[in-house]
Amino acid sequence: MKYLVFLFLNFLMIICFVNADIATNSISRRTNAVSKNNPNNIIDSLRRQIENKEKELERAERMNKNFEKMIELVNILGQVDTFLTDRTRALVKKLAVLTEDSDDIIVAKATNKN
Repeated sequence: MKYLVFLFLNFLMIICFVNADIATNSISRRTNAVSKNNPNNIIDSLRRQIENKEKELERAERMNKNFEKMIELVNILGQVDTFLTDRTRALVKKLAVLTEDSDDIIVAKATNKN
C-alpha cells in the first residue's frame, strides 16, 4: 500500500510540474508533454515500477530466508562441535586413566604424603 501511495505521488509529480519564479513572485504550472500525448505510457510505466518493487521485495524475502537457514545451520554445527569436543575429552581422560602405570600411582601417592 505504501508503494502505491508513493507511485501515485510520483505520478502526480510527473503529470504536473510547478515552476516558481522568485523574481516575478509568480507560480506557473506546466504539464508534462508525455502525459498529453499518451496516458497509456504513464500507466504502463507505473505498472512496471510496481512490478519491479514487488520483485525487489520477493528477492529480499528470499535472501532473508536463506540467511536464516544459514544461521540455523551454523548453530547446529556449533552444537555438534561442542558435543564432539566433550565426548573426545571424556574419551581422552578415560584412556589416560587406563594407560597409567600402577607404579606411577604409588610413586605419586608416596610423594604427596611428604
